[in-house]
Amino acid sequence: MPDQPDGRVRFGVFEADLRGVELRKQGRPVKIQSQPFQILSILLENPGELVSREDLRQRLWPADTFVDFDRSLNKAMNKLRTALGDSADNPRFIETVPRHGYRFIAPVSVDGNASRGLQAFQTTPSPAFTHPSADGSPPLPQADEGLGARAGGEGKFPFGLSAALPRGASGSSFRPRLWRTTALILAGAFAVSMAVLVRMRVALHGSLKSIASRRSVAVLGFRNLSGRRDEEWLATALPDWLTTELAAGDQLRAVPQQSVERTMSELALPEGVGLAKDSLARIRKNLGADEAIAGSYAILGKEPNGEIRLDLDLQNTATGEILSTVTETGTEADLFDLVSRAGAQLRASLGARAVTAEEAAQVKATLPSNQDAVRFYSEGLAKLRVFDALGARDTLREAVEADPDNALAHSALAAAWAALGYDRKAEEEAGNAVRLSSGLARDQRLLIEARYCEVSAQWRKAATVYRTLYSFSPDNLDYGLALAADQTREGNGRAALATIQLLRQLPSAPRNDPRIDLCEGNAAESLGDFKHVAAAAAAAAAKAQSAGASLLLARALNMQAWAYMNQGDLAAASQRSTRAGKLFVTAGDLAGAANSATIGAIAAQQHGDLQGARRMFAQGLALYERIGDWDGVATEHNNLGVVLDGAADLLLARKEFEQSLATYRELGHRDGVALTESNLAGISLELGDPLQAEKEYRQSLRICRELGNRSKAAGDLAGLGRALRAEGKLKDANRYLTQAIEIYNAIGDRESASSTRVDMANLLLEQRQAARAGSLARSAAEEFRRENVPGNESLACAVLARAFLEQGRISEARSVMERAQALPEASRNPSVALYLALTAARIDSASGDSVDTANAVTSLRGVVSEAAKNGFVISDLEARLALSRIEISSGDAASARAGLEALQRDAADRGLGLIARKAAAMLVSNPASNSSFPPPSHLLRKPASSSSI
Repeated sequence: MPDQPDGRVRFGVFEADLRGVELRKQGRPVKIQSQPFQILSILLENPGELVSREDLRQRLWPADTFVDFDRSLNKAMNKLRTALGDSADNPRFIETVPRHGYRFIAPVSVDGNASRGLQAFQTTPSPAFTHPSADGSPPLPQADEGLGARAGGEGKFPFGLSAALPRGASGSSFRPRLWRTTALILAGAFAVSMAVLVRMRVALHGSLKSIASRRSVAVLGFRNLSGRRDEEWLATALPDWLTTELAAGDQLRAVPQQSVERTMSELALPEGVGLAKDSLARIRKNLGADEAIAGSYAILGKEPNGEIRLDLDLQNTATGEILSTVTETGTEADLFDLVSRAGAQLRASLGARAVTAEEAAQVKATLPSNQDAVRFYSEGLAKLRVFDALGARDTLREAVEADPDNALAHSALAAAWAALGYDRKAEEEAGNAVRLSSGLARDQRLLIEARYCEVSAQWRKAATVYRTLYSFSPDNLDYGLALAADQTREGNGRAALATIQLLRQLPSAPRNDPRIDLCEGNAAESLGDFKHVAAAAAAAAAKAQSAGASLLLARALNMQAWAYMNQGDLAAASQRSTRAGKLFVTAGDLAGAANSATIGAIAAQQHGDLQGARRMFAQGLALYERIGDWDGVATEHNNLGVVLDGAADLLLARKEFEQSLATYRELGHRDGVALTESNLAGISLELGDPLQAEKEYRQSLRICRELGNRSKAAGDLAGLGRALRAEGKLKDANRYLTQAIEIYNAIGDRESASSTRVDMANLLLEQRQAARAGSLARSAAEEFRRENVPGNESLACAVLARAFLEQGRISEARSVMERAQALPEASRNPSVALYLALTAARIDSASGDSVDTANAVTSLRGVVSEAAKNGFVISDLEARLALSRIEISSGDAASARAGLEALQRDAADRGLGLIARKAAAMLVSNPASNSSFPPPSHLLRKPASSSSI
């Protein structure tokens, strides 16, 4: 028997203090006697595993104790169940295994030194990975969750949905970027992952026979022979119920109806008829189904609630042979019994035992309690499956109103709300589903809990639940894929890759599913390995095309496009996203088509085609508005703001950001609120309002800290540093920039750390520390050169040139400035061009040559004109300050004084204390300082810490 954990163990709403011998429910003590608590402790030692009655006897009653063991144990177990509010018939926590013992079936989390349980399956390698029906649930190894990259709370859904960009982003990361750690930590994570893979292979070797022993069956759909539109809902209801009936008792693996309907649509196969051998072979290849069921239903008579006839054929997908034909009749009011009778015959033909009374009750619990609720629920599911989330939401709300106690209706409504971007409402409905799920079968209860964790962004908990489900059903590819996806979302990409390696050891049909390659691409992207992403996407595309799976092909093409874009092949990215968009439109998946438009827009933006990017973002916006996906709408307004900012249309960019912010606030999407607040802050600073920028950065920072999003918090800290510098609060600016650099270094974001070091270099120039400033700028420029980020490199070189100028090293300043201006992307962004022009003009004016000085005056006047036209207030004031300095040097003191007085007033009125102070100092002493304002916040490109729907 393993050592007993000695910390706090949590499950559901309960917390067991095993050391203090105390049970709490939602923080309040629960009265429980010693012996029931001892049983609970033993079960919590072995979550998911069978604990025999003999084990309990030995632990609770020593050999020299004389007691009526059976009666005493039953009495203690009843008291324990009473304390937990549990039921032997429909257990949520403790499952009775007749004549053997008990199993704790709920997910657990452990504090203190209690490191076992469902979150730590990797601690005890299992010599054999056997089906849980034999002797309890086997452990599924996982990588060390303390190593590798972390998501920082970003991102909710798999690759394939829209992403919002921060200002200045060129799309360096389409999804939330999961930052790499130091080489030492990566090496440790690699070693852990290799050990995990070894354990997986050992475990898998013992499980292949049990995996192969479960027959897989797909219910292909039923044709409505009556042709009555008011009975179309039965075409969804009957296959769903029959699938649930066949899955009861874990004797068969029933393919989820959503996968079946996608495949039937992609392959253009008819419903309700026996299929030819070649069509069945395609079903077998796409779904991994050994048998398929097709059929029809007919309403006999014209009366409401009349008799229904159901005709079914069971076919072997390998041979095409019809194994069984089933005909059943019943009434609409008695549909459950009709499906149960048909299911019983099919189970017998498939060699599965009959369902028990308890399993039958659990199947019946999945159904709404009245016919109206059943019809609304089925119609809502049908709409969800054809990407009509808006229609599904309205119909499912009617289903919930008709039967408020049906857990699955609440769970489906949560999915509709989530697809529309309403996170709070999705979380509320998913929570209702969990609360109402106690009467369902174990797998359904756990699925509902996992979906609640996902809509509430509790990725680690969701992964724990899916790990439990997969341990019970290691042949269920959907559970394994969901586990890997949530491991990726929580930032544990290496654990996800280890899980994917396990999935590739499944029998041939499931392991060739292109979804495995797509899941691998997501995990690789989270680790920043875009070569790996491209390879996984190419493999998925080849398999999907071979299988005729057009939607999976479209997803693979989008993933390829994103990988190519991050590797600099913009033409290939554009070609694949365009092709993906056409496939999505053909399939009726407008959300997928909008996502393709977003990828194409980002590629165009990177290529410098801002008009093309604006046009494609607008296409995506129109698609999201059409399907009612308000999260997507908010995303595209934000992205349009980024493009307009890059095109120097600051006021229109601000309008787009404000629309995005309003929508995110209505949705309760806090991550999106933080993103747009930060983007608005950057615009405010460019427009010369540092006080407003400071307010907006602080609002975003507060949300990011509450969400645990360190990457975005660091970006806001850096933004605060720039805003406070503009206000003239240099010590505070230094503090915030230092904090930002420390966070970026801690999470391994070298590019953003280098960008913030350039900000710090500018601050040091104001503090007369030119040598230190030059060192920081030089190291940043070298980092950008290694990472091939020419836009950032040009700005770092410009700051280095200013550092040289401060030290009187004019020739070196000119040389570095020439490199800055020659780099690609140096003048693509108008703000960048203004900054570089200001720097070059200051170098010319410092040379002492009359021709250079004349050129400097011309350049500075051009900067004033361009900056004033587009609203770049700080660039305008800095250029005017530089012109005044030249006028002073040339002896035109009167003109300089008038200009400086106006400049001081303008800067002070806007809260630009640093420029106001410089103008005041020049009025008093006419200093010859060459320091000047840093680049606007968005000029140093930051990786896109995006928010995905």
